[in-house]
Amino acid sequence: MQTTLTPRLSTPVDSDAAATLVRLDRLEAYLRDDSDNETLLAEAFNAALQCAAWSRAEFHLRHGKALHPDSLQWALREADLWLAQSNFDQATIVLRALQAQPDTPAGFRDAVLHDLAFIEFQQGNYGACTALLAGRMQAGDADQESAPSTMSREMVVLWLRALHHAGDLEQAVRWTQTLEEQRGLFRQAAGVASLVALDAAHMALASRWSAMALEQASASDRPIEALVAQASLALASTDAARALDLSEQALLIHPQDGRALSAHAFAQLLAGQPQAALAFFRRALSFMPNHIGTWHGQGWTQLTLHDPQAACTSFEAALALDRNFAENHGALAVALALQKQTEQANKHVQLALRLDSANLSGRFAQAILEGKTSDAQALEQLARRLLGGEMYEAVMGAVNRRG
Repeated sequence: MQTTLTPRLSTPVDSDAAATLVRLDRLEAYLRDDSDNETLLAEAFNAALQCAAWSRAEFHLRHGKALHPDSLQWALREADLWLAQSNFDQATIVLRALQAQPDTPAGFRDAVLHDLAFIEFQQGNYGACTALLAGRMQAGDADQESAPSTMSREMVVLWLRALHHAGDLEQAVRWTQTLEEQRGLFRQAAGVASLVALDAAHMALASRWSAMALEQASASDRPIEALVAQASLALASTDAARALDLSEQALLIHPQDGRALSAHAFAQLLAGQPQAALAFFRRALSFMPNHIGTWHGQGWTQLTLHDPQAACTSFEAALALDRNFAENHGALAVALALQKQTEQANKHVQLALRLDSANLSGRFAQAILEGKTSDAQALEQLARRLLGGEMYEAVMGAVNRRG
């Protein structure tokens, strides 16, 4: 799942930079009359971060630190400034120094730990992110200061996203179930967990958690993961109209989210719009080139558009990511058979059926090679069967560990 996280800030990020800039101007006007007001200083600093006014944010940071040289919060705001600018090296220096300070409050230690793990996540070091958080997130209730009930929501969401990206799906599902039993799930956690459950092929959990996340949300703050999970569930039940609607809603939240783009592409393919689907598959893969299920979607779309050579390239990309997945071999065999590359097609048919004797695409390739079918309508029907219903779950779920 390609999801962009934002640094931990004291206030939510305002997507309307112009409105935030007006607010910053107003706060700075107040500060001219009350320059040492710490609350105003903190709000002005946050507003400056939110509209990328770095020099103004630094001015308020320096003022705040001069007024309160021993303040842990102002020290942490320096890390916020570097994080907001994606200067992870400088942020790490500040955070490591803060982490080394003795006798700091538990909430402060959590904030520092979150930001250090966030840096690893943003750099694609998902295993390192989970390793940093593991001790804290797996703490028992016996230590009341470290109990799960005291974990911040931001830390819970980061932990689940990191486990998802690292491919630790079953651990993430079990941890979420424990969290739900102990303290219940808040909206964002339920949303992230729903997509994890989908990729782990726990469809009932994916359905329940995504519905829970969307029921708790207003129209303006729906978790994108929950929308993508619901769109994928609609695809699995071959409901193209619902999948299109949900994926469009997800793309309104984040137009560059790879999973949302992929779900929308699959929905268009299922709705009989292969040319439009192809454009969205290409966009999705530009953001998540290691997502095998999306390579399959693009490949089958290219086959329905009578371009088996391009489909070969897509299926070869999927095969390079996992040579032990039968569908990679079976789909490539179909594309090769349609180009009458008999020897290579036969090789991949045998590999596909060795890995999974019931593999549909491998058997279809075999039928092409034996002259039993070459019908375009049969090919389109196979694509729909493979990328809808149970086979959609198999293609998307079994291989999302690479996404």
